[in-house]
Amino acid sequence: MGRSFQSPFAKPPGNGLSSSTVNVAWGFFNAVVAYLLLARVGAFDPRETSHILAFGLGALLIGLHSARHFGQFHGGRTPPRTR
Repeated sequence: MGRSFQSPFAKPPGNGLSSSTVNVAWGFFNAVVAYLLLARVGAFDPRETSHILAFGLGALLIGLHSARHFGQFHGGRTPPRTR
């Protein structure tokens, strides 16, 4: 979308904004790592229901965690206040 967003390379990491180009590169890197973990490490079989369920549950949990974390910067749910 061409907008700035948080990435591990921002200052401060995870809170500051990175350019859209950095975010595309970070997303591509994550896609490559995901492919390597799924296709090259272990014995992932896309036809095996338990493998797909494990992958789907992992993706859902990471997505929910990311939504809660980054939502605080973009009008989403604010995390609970610390004492």
